[in-house]
Amino acid sequence: MGRDVPARRPPHGCGVVRQGEVYDYEAGGQRYRVLVVSADAHNEVRTPWVVPVRRGSMDAPPYLVALVDADPVGGTADLDRLDRAPVSGAPVGIVTGATMQRVREALRTLFDH
Repeated sequence: MGRDVPARRPPHGCGVVRQGEVYDYEAGGQRYRVLVVSADAHNEVRTPWVVPVRRGSMDAPPYLVALVDADPVGGTADLDRLDRAPVSGAPVGIVTGATMQRVREALRTLFDH
């Protein structure tokens, strides 16, 4: 993460990256879990916007959103580290609609205030 990456279409047969999906992502020798936060229409033609999923559950500052037990992975979505990343492969899972709604609200708070 940390650099703007040109748009890449998913490999044949992999489908489009969807908002709310969680992927394993490797960059600079580090492995991350990332949550896709950009809209599906954007992801069809551009590199998706993602946020890393940090270990532990913190929901204090407005840019940290705790994932809940019903989500496929535990931790906290760190909206302060929003970036573009060319994720690929099979998703680890998809967060619940309620979690994605909290992420959307936190993004609005981050950019509207």
